[in-house]
Amino acid sequence: MLRIFRFMSFKYKILAFFSILLTIFQALAFLVVPMFISQLITFMSLDQVTQFKILIWTFSVASTNAGVQTLGACLAIAILIGTLSGLTSSYFAAHVSTGGARDIRDYLWRHLSTLSQKDIETLSHAKIMTRFTIDINRIQMGIISFLRTMIIGPANLILGLTFALLTDLKLSISFAVLIPLLSLTMIISAAIIGPTFKKEQKAHDQINNESQENILGAKVIKSYNLEANQAIKFEDANKKLGSISKRAWLSFNSTFNIVALIANLVVVIIFGVGGSTWINGAKNPFEYASFIGNINSFVQYTMIVVNGVVLTTFVLFNTYRANISVKRILEITNIKPDIPFVNSDKQVSNGHIIFKDVSFSYYDQADKNIIENINFEIKPGETLGIIGPTGSGKSTIVKLLSLDYKIKHGEILIDNHNIQEIDTNSLRNNISHVYQNPTILSGTIKSNLLFANPKATDEDVINATKISCAYEYINRFGKKYEHQLEQKGANLSGGQKQRLSIAQGVIRKPKILILDDSTSALDAKTEAVVRNNIKEAFKENQITTIIVAQKISSIMDADKIIVLNHGKIADMGKHDELLQRNELYREIALTQMGGGNE
Repeated sequence: MLRIFRFMSFKYKILAFFSILLTIFQALAFLVVPMFISQLITFMSLDQVTQFKILIWTFSVASTNAGVQTLGACLAIAILIGTLSGLTSSYFAAHVSTGGARDIRDYLWRHLSTLSQKDIETLSHAKIMTRFTIDINRIQMGIISFLRTMIIGPANLILGLTFALLTDLKLSISFAVLIPLLSLTMIISAAIIGPTFKKEQKAHDQINNESQENILGAKVIKSYNLEANQAIKFEDANKKLGSISKRAWLSFNSTFNIVALIANLVVVIIFGVGGSTWINGAKNPFEYASFIGNINSFVQYTMIVVNGVVLTTFVLFNTYRANISVKRILEITNIKPDIPFVNSDKQVSNGHIIFKDVSFSYYDQADKNIIENINFEIKPGETLGIIGPTGSGKSTIVKLLSLDYKIKHGEILIDNHNIQEIDTNSLRNNISHVYQNPTILSGTIKSNLLFANPKATDEDVINATKISCAYEYINRFGKKYEHQLEQKGANLSGGQKQRLSIAQGVIRKPKILILDDSTSALDAKTEAVVRNNIKEAFKENQITTIIVAQKISSIMDADKIIVLNHGKIADMGKHDELLQRNELYREIALTQMGGGNE
């Protein structure tokens, strides 16, 4: 549990220290209350009592009334100190738990943003969402339990036991029954409840996973008429979670009922031992008053000890659950980024790209590489087209250029700098990667464009949409650029989403623009206009463009075309050259364009 404090700011660590300190003051203040009450009973039962004892110290007073007043004042001060200490400690603990949870959430988010695509693929979306919600909430509860209950529970247990022994050694025989029974109950409960809570958190992961699948795959589920099957699947997962949670909390609540039974049993033993001692002993008024006071104090200390055990058990359960969540958070934060963040004076300036003997596989133990010995050069301002059969490695090449994955063999140079040595901010600011499946966020059209470039002006927004041919359809909406979009652009057509995504790419004014099959939903005429608009808009700034495509029409005007086959460059050249000499390119052209003459 302590490991989680390293993610918190110094301010919360200081508040945590004072919260613990004040909790100790609270425990000590309330522990002396039974002693004051016991002495008050003696003073109020007898006349001419001029001494009272607190722990091992004896104090003298002028009269019985003075003793009552002194003890009453001490009792009031102890209660006041305990109450104020408890309130202040709770205030600090609440700040630490809520602020600390926020710091952990921020740290987790920042760490996730440093991970490469390969790193993120090792984690499921459902698991990540569970870490951000349920796990951090449990850590928050664990922190407040740790700061308050973890201190006050053991303090009540240890100090309550000490004060009880100092009050009456004979009555302490009751602890010979209390401590073993409570310990046995706690051990059995921990053995049952601990693993059950662990299973409960895994069941939460499963529920989140099922929910996400049903939401994201709603169209497919409906089209295949699988609603009933998915409902049964979700119901099974939900029943499993309900069953595990029920078992955990039944065991948890049963523990407290058993503890209450043991506490009452011990009170009976205290009165039995005390009554026997009184019957067989002296019976003068002073001893009688002392006996009543001691019995009262001892019962209260016994309840404090029981309360200490209950609180300690409660916090151990809470801490156990929080520790599981801490481990799950650390599973992510301990992932070292495959591609480290680079601060360097090496910048992207012109968009001159060279691939030198680049080979890559997604898995370290793969039998063969996805791409093999890739070599090519793109000069600033040129357009490169990449085409080939499905699975030939087209998208892999541009993912390596965007550093979605770490290059394992060979070298990629941008402006004569190794891509892995270029300043990360410069690299990200100067490469716009437009994917086939656009990422459209819920919000307005304008907010989606500003997401790509927060510094863009209204003029930049309009120009970007004109370049991508999104301007016309946007202006048909009543609110135009303030038109509200649903998550993932559910209220846009495929072509509209792709044009908006291209606008997001060009509004960043990059040196390198990658269109990764991002015009597949556009008709040939619109696609040609978009390509021409990009070329004209960046004529002066020389944008280097890479177009990955399945269609010959998307790349036929490129300065250079790479034909990929089985992860290797089968040929490279212009459209007309490849039609003449490359059989694979010619076959694609014949299939799509009726001979390549259109």
